[in-house]
Amino acid sequence: MQTSYNGNEGKKTVYKRGSFAFLCGTAVVGVLLGAMCFCLKTANADRLMLFGSSLQDRAEMDYGKIMAGSLLGSTAFLLALALAGFCALGQPFELALLMFRGMGIGCMLTEVYADVGKNSVPYAAGLLLPGAVISLLALVAAAREALCLSNIYLRVTLSSRGGEGLAETAKLYGAKMLVIEAMLALAAGADTVCNYLFIGRIV
Repeated sequence: MQTSYNGNEGKKTVYKRGSFAFLCGTAVVGVLLGAMCFCLKTANADRLMLFGSSLQDRAEMDYGKIMAGSLLGSTAFLLALALAGFCALGQPFELALLMFRGMGIGCMLTEVYADVGKNSVPYAAGLLLPGAVISLLALVAAAREALCLSNIYLRVTLSSRGGEGLAETAKLYGAKMLVIEAMLALAAGADTVCNYLFIGRIV
């Protein structure tokens, strides 16, 4: 169900949340930029991998820490996106957050690809891609909802009408963010399972 707003006039206003393909493209551009940052040995490339870890660190961590680290990294971006959604002019920040997360994933994937041999590339893909893809798609959905809510707040701000109905809209928005957080937990679980299956074949 799309986030919507019932104004004073009683007419339900539904905002297009932006093309899902466009937001996926934004995330992919971020992944490519992250890969470029690593290849060009940018000084701040390591900072892009927020709450990331090297292959050796993954091999030495217990599974609880791996899952917690994966979930914490994604949840930080979800929280930032959720808060930006309550800003009428939050749209640029929401796109920037999505792209920045993509950059972190791109940098991480490129680092792992550079560290492993050709024979280990399929295992490295199995290790990292399932969790990364699920979490990135969940954050794309969160960015779409945040853009929708920002557009609603912008319309209410510029309108002469009051903001009645915003409370219900905010409740629906919060419920959707909780569902997305559950998706991020699923991604963290997939990351942990994949680590158990593949890390021994790489390190």
